Amino acid sequence: MVAAKEKNKAINFTAKILENSTLYLIQKQLSASLVISERKEIVEHPKTIEVIMANFLPTAEAFNNRYQENNLNNHRTAAILYKDGKSSFVRMVEKNRSWRTEKSLKRYTPQEINQMLSLRKIEKEMLNIYNTDCLVYYQPLTDNLEESLTKFRMSDVQLDYSHIGPNDPGYGFVHNRKSIDYKIPEEHSRTDNKAEILFSERNKARWKLG
Repeated sequence: MVAAKEKNKAINFTAKILENSTLYLIQKQLSASLVISERKEIVEHPKTIEVIMANFLPTAEAFNNRYQENNLNNHRTAAILYKDGKSSFVRMVEKNRSWRTEKSLKRYTPQEINQMLSLRKIEKEMLNIYNTDCLVYYQPLTDNLEESLTKFRMSDVQLDYSHIGPNDPGYGFVHNRKSIDYKIPEEHSRTDNKAEILFSERNKARWKLG
């Protein structure tokens, strides 16, 4: 559970990053999100955007409901995740203690397996809603990492079941496939300065960092 003080710090940092772009006005800050609008002197038809720290909401369903509600009100929704290693960005080796016996990961080195994430439901929901392979995380200040927004490309993990033979249970029912739960994060970009929110033709938000 992220403390209220840390939540507020994450929202404030995100507001600063967006203000620094000079593209937006901050309309309102809430406990799990902030509402911004595009500057009318820059765009002819300014959009209202709710920027949600998605894992501050109680469930993935709550995020989906907020997204749909914003659509009904002709508002846009952009989302980021607080990178706490518990409600998001959870390392697979910490979640799945029996990974060493997971033969379906035979294509990967121990180093690659150590990098893998076990996606939380909210992360899957965001990948699906935005039809993307990238997620943006708020990185709190640590001994090793500076405070930032960081975009990661979530690369697929291929499960290999070639070890299951004719005499094994499940033979004929399992096939090599892309994992639903596991991804390998590859850093795409990061910023501690400014960010822009772009929208596709279907109004799906895309983050441009830096």
